[in-house]
Amino acid sequence: MLIQNKKIAIIGGGIGGLTLARLLQLKGADVSVYERDLNPEVRVQGSTLDLHEGTGLEAMKRAGLMEEFYKYHRPTASKLRIVDQDLIVKFDDHDEEQSVAENRPEIDRAPLRDILLNALESHTVVWDSQFVAMERYGEGWLLHFKHAVDAYADLVIAADGANSRVRPYLSNLTPIYSGITLVEGNIYDAEKNAPHLFKLANGGKVMAFGSEQFIGYGTKGDGSMMFVASTKILEEDYNKARIDFKDNKQVSQWLKDHFPGWTTVWDEFFVNVHIPGMLTPFRRC
Repeated sequence: MLIQNKKIAIIGGGIGGLTLARLLQLKGADVSVYERDLNPEVRVQGSTLDLHEGTGLEAMKRAGLMEEFYKYHRPTASKLRIVDQDLIVKFDDHDEEQSVAENRPEIDRAPLRDILLNALESHTVVWDSQFVAMERYGEGWLLHFKHAVDAYADLVIAADGANSRVRPYLSNLTPIYSGITLVEGNIYDAEKNAPHLFKLANGGKVMAFGSEQFIGYGTKGDGSMMFVASTKILEEDYNKARIDFKDNKQVSQWLKDHFPGWTTVWDEFFVNVHIPGMLTPFRRC
């Protein structure tokens, strides 16, 4: 058995890494998850997530967590409206008995992450452990972290996302810019700070298309909304972008400059946005 008497390290404590850790522990594996976040509450956990049969839902079934999942899943979150840049509705399934995504139940990422964390053995996740490098050490690997002490593992699993630092040890392929840049933002107390867009979502999600651009957003159980805004930008222009994401005026101006043909109602997002990270270039390998 591949995992028998093996020390397993998972780099990345997101949904994928935590789910795998749970499944491995159910098989008796000795596994640790190394996560760069200081603690579980340090940042917003992103948008509502839909789980599909055969993938996400199947993993939750095998993890024995379906009962917990359905305690926190949000049935109305899958309701969808598709609009154009002027907020003219092109598709709406709110009045349908079943939504188009009824077979893909949704849950906010934060409670899903909590479900997985609570299902793991104590001390499985080693917080404040940003992976830096690894090197061969005997039959396994010696892992180096920015703040945490070195650790040994017989098997190392990469679950650290699109900009994985583990990937170069597996492949010499490097990501290239696809030509699309995406900004992710959060609106807290959305009913107050983005009343028109909050009402339009009606507890579900909205997808808006226009001028070869996209804005999508959805409501979350805590009263906030997360949105993504994507647009085509030349790579040299992306590389020149220097925004202080602690300065809402700069962020607001960038969004307005890149979405000039969109109705001013979208300013509810642009003006009140809280950016949890950086401009994210869509990349492909």
